[in-house]
Amino acid sequence: MPLRLPLPRGACAPRTAAPGLALWRAALLLSFAASALACAHGDAAGRPAEGPQSVVAPDPDAEAMREAEGCLPGEASRACPSETLEPLPYVSARALRHLITSQLARQRGDLGAAASELREALLYDPESAQLRTELADVLVRLGRVADAEEELKAALSADPSHPAARVLLGRIAAARGRAAEARSHFNAAREAAPEAPAPLRERIRLELGQGDTASAAALAQELEDLARKQTLAAATADRLASRHDPGDEAGPDAGDAREGSPLGPPDPAGALLVRAARLRDEAAYGWADVGRACAERREDARAAEAFAKAEAGAPGAAELVMARAAFFESRRRFREARDAWLRLYAQRPDAPEVLAALSRVSLEAGEPDAAEAHLRKLIELAGDLEPYPPEPGARKGAPAPESPERVESRREAAGALLRAGLPLLGARRITSALQAFEAGLRLLPEQPELELYKGLSLLQRGRAKEAAALFDQVAAHATALSTAARAGQPAKPDAPRTLLGQDPASLALDAKVQAALARGRAGEVEGSLRRLRALFSDRPAEGEVALGLLEGFDRAGRAAEASALIAVALQKHPDSPQLLFALATALDRSRKLEQALATMRRLLALQPEHAGALNYVGYTLAERGSPQDLAEAEPLLSRAVELRPDDGAVADSFGLLLLKRGRAAEALVELRRADALTPGDPVILSHLGDALLAANLREEAAAVFRRALGRLQPAEARRRGDGARRERTASSRGRADSTREGADEEPEGADRLPEPGDARVRAELEAKLRSCCTSCCASCCTP
Repeated sequence: MPLRLPLPRGACAPRTAAPGLALWRAALLLSFAASALACAHGDAAGRPAEGPQSVVAPDPDAEAMREAEGCLPGEASRACPSETLEPLPYVSARALRHLITSQLARQRGDLGAAASELREALLYDPESAQLRTELADVLVRLGRVADAEEELKAALSADPSHPAARVLLGRIAAARGRAAEARSHFNAAREAAPEAPAPLRERIRLELGQGDTASAAALAQELEDLARKQTLAAATADRLASRHDPGDEAGPDAGDAREGSPLGPPDPAGALLVRAARLRDEAAYGWADVGRACAERREDARAAEAFAKAEAGAPGAAELVMARAAFFESRRRFREARDAWLRLYAQRPDAPEVLAALSRVSLEAGEPDAAEAHLRKLIELAGDLEPYPPEPGARKGAPAPESPERVESRREAAGALLRAGLPLLGARRITSALQAFEAGLRLLPEQPELELYKGLSLLQRGRAKEAAALFDQVAAHATALSTAARAGQPAKPDAPRTLLGQDPASLALDAKVQAALARGRAGEVEGSLRRLRALFSDRPAEGEVALGLLEGFDRAGRAAEASALIAVALQKHPDSPQLLFALATALDRSRKLEQALATMRRLLALQPEHAGALNYVGYTLAERGSPQDLAEAEPLLSRAVELRPDDGAVADSFGLLLLKRGRAAEALVELRRADALTPGDPVILSHLGDALLAANLREEAAAVFRRALGRLQPAEARRRGDGARRERTASSRGRADSTREGADEEPEGADRLPEPGDARVRAELEAKLRSCCTSCCASCCTP
């Protein structure tokens, strides 16, 4: 947390607020220490000091120290020039050395060493509220909250109004759910430091946590007003400085700068400007917090206003642009979200995460070609970060030495490639997705998550055996990481690590499920089912295992057997959302629709934000089509599409709802987006054709119905019919060189497996196509 930096009394430093970043704080402390010794010591020669210490320093100049002891604000002296100093908590030179060492230890993540150094500092200055607050902050980070509270009580005994101690106590109280106590501490901190932003920022967070967005917005406005006041004071001080004659110590307008003058003192060190800038930033981030909270409460007008104020306060700040873009994205305002990301891209063209976001949002907007273009830029950027080749004569497999910054840049780029590739994989842009995962693996070889999704890409390409081997490799890597984590052993610097924070044990389980499914696709059906049954027996409450069991048995024509296994497991784990979802899915595939709907409703009662259940219940109600059903379905599907904006099935459900409610233009936009996200899905195409008919675009509707019927043909017939048109051969498909130039994408693929409802969908599509013939030319209705 941002704490006020302690200095020796009389240290030659401007009145600037402490920055929040640990590295900046450590660097400032080092410079302040040098400044303190230079100002407080009369000469550079000295003797070693006594007692515990980390460096040897000269004795202070006695006269300077006497002056420092009597230094008062506004009184100039050799140790305390009035224009550049404000009184600071006393910390002796010996204590300061340990404080600096503790800050450096915190910067490198060694909190235990930081606490030890602060305790050493307290041996010299046991009454220092600042040192005790610093120690309490470290103890909180170590999880020793009770010890931290004792230190903070001691700090308040020495200085009852110490703002940083009050703020930290307030945070502890808020974390324990004691809102009134936390509010009292934050208010006391504000009274002690009325121009400090931390108490107001903490109050904003507290009120938002209590669900009081109105109070939080009022506090953000107070912070903005305080920033405006400081900006005005800085401008006034600047005018005074320009009127002051540097050659005349008093100056013709010195009277304007006297204490108590309505114009205030001049600001030659720029402290007012620094303070005003910091307040503006904190006000902007406070408004962003308010905007997020209002967006979650569906108060869209207030959210938009708060985000606008945030960006006005700190134009171009990356986090604020991201917050506003996320708001637009959640409301399906994808073009506005993309514009926000493009503004950030103009500032940071080499930021991998920005390119990944642009790719994702472009795909969500229904523009997969633009998404792939952004991905290509990201891959090109990642190419400049690939690991250095080993030095000649180095041990085989040993990585070339690289700076920690470059290693971290590689990890960041690989994570962005993973996040850009996943939506493209869902949209069946297999070539592009595979390129993303392979580019990530060039940055981080054998990275488990990248390997997992590369395997899924290979599986969609029909390379099931290769995918199964890769899944086995992922399981081995993730299991090794999980074992090391349980043993408390840190991973080696060059070891593969997960990028999105997924638990290694969970990743290993996912890989084992996918390996079993891949073997079933490769023809090893009985072996696949044995593996799936064993995994389910061991981990029945895991959602991926239950769904994998259902998929494997369903493909083998034994879905009823999987349903029975899941139902038995649910009796032992009746409140498992994963098992409920799997059972409802099994019931739906068995055409037991009412039971499936009841099970999904039961799941929503346990987990109201479950996107899959929201989509299923909403879609079922939309298909029924009664006014009551449609009214109930709309909030469910609106929330589902917010939670899963890149899911074509969810977009299709929402588009169908809009069509049933008579909003054909909106439905057409959403259904085109669904088709871009999941191209070639016959059900989505059927709904898209209906929307085109509603918009009186009959010829285009007929073309869409024909396309959907083509997807329902057997794979071999489809290949015979369009092999020449697609200009793809069996050999090129088998090779699937995803890195070759000009790779021909086949987003609708030839590997679609038959589904139980295909016959019904085909009959509906044929009827719709025949209906077009009454008002279209004959050619457009030819199957």
